[in-house]
Amino acid sequence: MFTKLAKPNKFNEGAPKINAAPIFGASPCKEILYKIPVTGERPMIFTADLPQGLTISENGIIAGKTDAGRYEVAVCAENRLGKCQKHILFVIEDGAVCQTPLMGWTSWNAFRDKINHDVILSAAKALVDTGLSEYGYRFVNIDSDWQGVYGGKYNAIMPNENFPDMQKLCSDIHALGLKCGIYSTPMLKAWGCGTSLPGCTRGDMDMEYRTSYFGIGTEHFEQNNVDQWTEWGFDYLKYDWRPCDIKNADLMKQCLKKSSRDFAFCVTVDAEYDNRDYWKENCTSWRENHDSDDVWEILCEVCFGADRWLEHASLGHYFDLDMLETGVCNSNKCRLTEDEQLVGYTARVIFPSPIQISCDLNKLSEFDIAMLCNEEVIAVNQDALGLGAIPTFEKKTVDEHRNLQTYVKIYEKKLADGKKAVAIFNLGNTAEEITIEAEARVRDLWAKETLSSDDGKITISMHPHTVRLLKL
Repeated sequence: MFTKLAKPNKFNEGAPKINAAPIFGASPCKEILYKIPVTGERPMIFTADLPQGLTISENGIIAGKTDAGRYEVAVCAENRLGKCQKHILFVIEDGAVCQTPLMGWTSWNAFRDKINHDVILSAAKALVDTGLSEYGYRFVNIDSDWQGVYGGKYNAIMPNENFPDMQKLCSDIHALGLKCGIYSTPMLKAWGCGTSLPGCTRGDMDMEYRTSYFGIGTEHFEQNNVDQWTEWGFDYLKYDWRPCDIKNADLMKQCLKKSSRDFAFCVTVDAEYDNRDYWKENCTSWRENHDSDDVWEILCEVCFGADRWLEHASLGHYFDLDMLETGVCNSNKCRLTEDEQLVGYTARVIFPSPIQISCDLNKLSEFDIAMLCNEEVIAVNQDALGLGAIPTFEKKTVDEHRNLQTYVKIYEKKLADGKKAVAIFNLGNTAEEITIEAEARVRDLWAKETLSSDDGKITISMHPHTVRLLKL
């Protein structure tokens, strides 16, 4: 590979280092579950100055319920080699979940329909065993193909035979300090590998939505399903249909708001730009793009065809560039080069977008760990301002046959510490030299190196399909 990538530290060695985002959100009087992400040798002692109603376990898991407010929480981790303290702003307000972009794992690209209780729980345990959870990856999301038929206590969608006890699965994931998500749709039939996967509506097709891919029913069961998901213990919903409309999104949103649990709410896959004011005020995240895939052209389309959404990011509300293209997916090794995978990850970081891994976590390579566990890079995505990046430069040329030659894009993102992150992407097929105005010292975040400049400029040589992420 051409991009210099720092080797990851071993997550369970050395003095403590807290890798938490500087801001955390939850709703008042709803159950909070927050695992302090910290690397370092175990055993470790955790302490925190918490608002009333919250406690911290010996494993660094904060739980409980508290009243509305904004609390400056000092958390501390200490082992035999040292001590680390960090202040985190706890925003306890209605709808404050996921103040920074969601980070975690999801099942679709990794396993498609080959999912069951053990596969999902194994992924959750792998987030812990690999150290990924100590860098902020805390959601374990089940995509489609969990569904069976309607029934049960709430007359809701029951799981198929591969998920004999959803409540226990959620409980086991929560015991690890992680959160869990589920998938559904307002359509009569959900996307997936099954032939008859039910959605949250039933009955005859509602002719108002006859253009919907599988149709939306006239009988609505949103509340039934939310009541069931609440009892099971889920924390996130991916709600998937095309085209996404405000009416059906809001029917689900209102049910989630009434739940006794906090739900992150992702609307996908076609949240149209004309409805942007609704999405950016009511959704944790939303998509208007194709599913990601480990094909360079698709990566570029998903990650660099959404610039109009950049200005609409804010704390708790983010456009979603879909699942990462990395690792072993559906038993196949990623077809992208390592540099191209870094391009995809950096796009999510700078945008900023939720970061959802979707590969077999038990088959991660050294490169995968180095990319996924760079705390300096993650900090740009998890910045406390929650601002979208600004595109500052684009150069694109084609030859006489309309084949792509030059394609350079540069984005800047303002950070809470008064500095800025700059992502330089060479997406074309020619080598490029990029010169940027810079202070005397610039941090190369992927390499974890400081660059020096004597004349206020830095010139970077870049191979095709590569990226540099700098902090100025």
